[in-house]
Amino acid sequence: MSNPFVHLHVHTQYSLLEATCRIKSLVKKAADFQQPALAITDNGNMMGAAEFYFACKDANIKPILGMDVYLAPKSRLSKGEDREAAQMPNKRLVLLAQNYEGYKNLCQLSSIGYQEGFYYKPRIDFDVLKQWSSNLICLSGNSRGEIATILEKGGEDAALQRIRELQEMFPERFYLELNRTGTSEWDRINKFFAEASKITGAPLVAANNVHYLAQDDQVGQEVLICIGQNKTLQDESRFKLGSDQFYFKSSEQMRALFKDHQDACDRTLEIADRCDVKFKLKDDAGKAIYHLPTFPTPAGVEVKDDIKARAFAGLEERYKEAAARGETVPEEKKPEYVKRMEYELGVIDKMGFSSYFLIVQDFINWAKTNGIPVGPGRGSGAGSLVAFSLRIT
Repeated sequence: MSNPFVHLHVHTQYSLLEATCRIKSLVKKAADFQQPALAITDNGNMMGAAEFYFACKDANIKPILGMDVYLAPKSRLSKGEDREAAQMPNKRLVLLAQNYEGYKNLCQLSSIGYQEGFYYKPRIDFDVLKQWSSNLICLSGNSRGEIATILEKGGEDAALQRIRELQEMFPERFYLELNRTGTSEWDRINKFFAEASKITGAPLVAANNVHYLAQDDQVGQEVLICIGQNKTLQDESRFKLGSDQFYFKSSEQMRALFKDHQDACDRTLEIADRCDVKFKLKDDAGKAIYHLPTFPTPAGVEVKDDIKARAFAGLEERYKEAAARGETVPEEKKPEYVKRMEYELGVIDKMGFSSYFLIVQDFINWAKTNGIPVGPGRGSGAGSLVAFSLRIT
């Protein structure tokens, strides 16, 4: 394709109750349109990143991993705003990972948003954003973006000031995002952004804030929002995107839409070139890396030693329970259990699953202790002596 385009502001089904794009269908559409790259920028979370990454790789499309972050009005810990305002936070920014370090920074921001800043939505503040801003490209976002909101409420001078602050936070990595999605507020925003670009040097980039795959999917997307807000389609007070133009458009459609800003379309390719996240799936020895958290062990004990100690302690408890039922395990049989346990622990360690087993036993035993039903489990892992001794099964 002579004039391709890359969508950099795209919501999938993981923008929960706000977007309808399924990842495989989205990637297929990008491939059908012969677009060389594609971004995922879900609301406040990175839940679809891995699925999206591999779907893009299978389709020979470069995956761009990003997130549409919610900004708290003040500190992320301030949680006394009006409920309606908090449910649809105004200030947002689009962040795109330039590399694997940038991807990890996005994961940090998402985790902080949920663990510390959650108030109807996972939010961060500017202090947190600054701390984890390296290796990230920032777009000004939609009509409820940081700059657009300040423009509406504080005027052009205040908006220009915030642009400069973001340029300082993201040196050579901040872009003003143009949208033409058929809503009236963009007339003023786009005009201001074009002038602001000349004044501040912040480059323009074209986007479409995609929420659904095809134009006919608009109603389905509005139903999702109604479910999230506990409202009906007939309720005039419900939130709406405002048009049927938030769908995944072809390169030709986007180029035609921004025929007076071809440089802003070209910049989508420039940004795509700047983003190159690579997941490391094997270590230097060729061993699979599962990207699991490392289970916290006491006093710096190695994970493989911790799971071994817990497994053998659990086995002793199982011996006692068997004896209490009148099913005492004979002493001469116990070496068989020890041999089996050592074998299983060796396999688990070799596969890199020690932390995984400890994480699973942690939440399963917490659930059992708190009266939450847990299934019996299935498969070779569930049928292992280690799982039985750790009370996973």
